[in-house]
Amino acid sequence: MALIAKIDPPLTVADGRAQIHARPYKQAAVAEGDEIFVWTSETSGGHGLAAFGTIAAARIESFPNKTGSGEHKELVLDVQIVSGAPARSLTLAQLAVHRDSDEAGPEAPVGKTLYTHALNKITSIESDDADFVRSHFEEH
Repeated sequence: MALIAKIDPPLTVADGRAQIHARPYKQAAVAEGDEIFVWTSETSGGHGLAAFGTIAAARIESFPNKTGSGEHKELVLDVQIVSGAPARSLTLAQLAVHRDSDEAGPEAPVGKTLYTHALNKITSIESDDADFVRSHFEEH
């Protein structure tokens, strides 16, 4: 299965690994070995598509709420980074013209996913959509 995580920048990579905190959308199942694409929010200073990797470990942890009392649970992913930067950029501006389209092709569903998901969320993406996103890590 392929996943995409939309996170606040920066994506910190040390020794080829990154830790991502996200909340699953619609019960996105996460398993060790799953492929994951990391998107850093451009409105928070990120660059859009930022990295590609595989899930090395996944666990649920509790964190104190930033506002108010109490705590919340987040999915914490340890990710082995395969590629720390795409060969070709993929940004919200590039996907904007496709996000409300019913056209065939992966740009529309990827655009809808990234525009409709809140920050620090993770969700699964279809195989064709993953192929499209993965292609940005390959030279053309």
